[in-house]
Amino acid sequence: MKALLIIPISAFVLSGCASAVRRHELAAEHLNKAVDCEEAHGHIASLESHKTTASEKLVNGVASVLPTSILLNVILGEFTSRAAIATGAFDSKVEDKISDIRDGCRLKIESDESAEVMLVKQ
Repeated sequence: MKALLIIPISAFVLSGCASAVRRHELAAEHLNKAVDCEEAHGHIASLESHKTTASEKLVNGVASVLPTSILLNVILGEFTSRAAIATGAFDSKVEDKISDIRDGCRLKIESDESAEVMLVKQ
């Protein structure tokens, strides 16, 4: 009886993190694509949107360790994607690509610290 409950529960958990796996696949296309410096800002924004959240990392970590999930992930071909998301290797690759784009196109990192500060003597 308990085995019958495990299947729907694991299917529910896996369906919740399917979007992260899909984003991983889409980002993989962007990681291998050559970048035109005129479109660098858009490319960086696209890569930023593919990063995973902490909850997605947790769910994919659980989905990549449970025995029933491992079997299902291997059958669906999602095991390596889930493992890369859970360990942070995926976000590391995205950050490396963003850094390469900024260096290659000589883009400055946008931050609030770039505003000039004027000191006034009182």
